[in-house]
Amino acid sequence: MEIKHTADLPWENGLDVVDSMTPEFRDHLGPIEKVRESYQKYKQKRLFHNPETTFRGDLIHLEAGYADLTDAYHDTCEESLVLTGDSTLTGDGTYHDRGYFWRPPGIVHSASTVGGHVSLLFLEGKSEGDLSDYASRRIRPVEEAGQCVTEPDWDKAMGTRGWVRLQVDNVPWVRGVDWARTQGDTSLLDVEHLSVKVLSHNYATGAQSIMIRLEPGYRQPGPITLDSWMGVFVTSGTIAMGDETLREGSWFSAEGDEVRPAWESADGAEMFAKISGFLGASAA
Repeated sequence: MEIKHTADLPWENGLDVVDSMTPEFRDHLGPIEKVRESYQKYKQKRLFHNPETTFRGDLIHLEAGYADLTDAYHDTCEESLVLTGDSTLTGDGTYHDRGYFWRPPGIVHSASTVGGHVSLLFLEGKSEGDLSDYASRRIRPVEEAGQCVTEPDWDKAMGTRGWVRLQVDNVPWVRGVDWARTQGDTSLLDVEHLSVKVLSHNYATGAQSIMIRLEPGYRQPGPITLDSWMGVFVTSGTIAMGDETLREGSWFSAEGDEVRPAWESADGAEMFAKISGFLGASAA
């Protein structure tokens, strides 16, 4: 189980970020002297990283005027939730506060921002269930932006979740009891007092990215274990979890077999959650 309070963490300098990248990513950013200049406007806070699969998640801060030096595609699925500011992707469009995308591998794009932004950024890494490979970056001509260059069959190129592009505030809330019907055994989860927005979903494996809203007075008894890995980033409110308090900007993740303490939220809370499969729970 891992907890990080990002408000208490310093921003990692973009030049250090470049040095920590895998060669398959770092060597395809553009001319090294320009990369050094560009990444002075790039900062991050690491949420988690699995070096074996290259699955990673970061809190990103791009300063005003940042722009990728080249267009490129990834061999991995890419996902982002803009928390504040603006983010423009070639071949796609501009995302503002609470704009979200899930992008299959192979689609050419580059990122830039006019006024700067803070966002969650995930590279799925090696995942057979999501047809995702190791994290990489492969430069392509800007004229190919918006095209999938690794799979000519567009239906296959869209992968397991499709190319999702949406504004979170336009997605309806679904009652927890209705969402639970699509999951595993939720009898130990307090689904009566939460709501869900489904952002992207692999209907074969159950892997999903969702927003969860806890009602004031929410209480989830514990301890329990979940059926799947779960990571959450609190976007508003607070959650008492055992001796810990998760607040806005906190990140929590746990493997499916790890014991999770009880959750309570006196005033309610909202969070972004990534789950590796159908969600269910068992008594620990």
